[in-house]
Amino acid sequence: MPKRGADGGEARWATIYAVVRAIPRGRVATYGQVAELAGIPAGHRIAARAMRFCPEALPWQRVVGKKDARRGQISIEEPDHAELQRALLEGEGVEFDANDFIPLARAGWQPRTILRSRQPRKKRQATKR
Repeated sequence: MPKRGADGGEARWATIYAVVRAIPRGRVATYGQVAELAGIPAGHRIAARAMRFCPEALPWQRVVGKKDARRGQISIEEPDHAELQRALLEGEGVEFDANDFIPLARAGWQPRTILRSRQPRKKRQATKR
């Protein structure tokens, strides 16, 4: 397990993993989308790093790189691992276009709510009227 530092890295990764667990079968999310849903704007690199060390049972294959606004792509450089990701996604019904990209309009995950780790609410003090 990599060193995560004292900057809340473990909590961030746990939140990223919670988002990934919520991605439905047959859908994908980009690293940037996962980071944003985890409350880490512009955190695509943080999400990508967390995914490199994810727990075994996590559906890691559902997180892909973003080619452009309309397409996702497998971003794994190791060929055997990239083939495995593609096979797992195709097994879930994710389709690739003729250029090996994933059309996000068909397979992209659009959650109804944002899954952020919630900060404890501050108790309201009663106001006198």
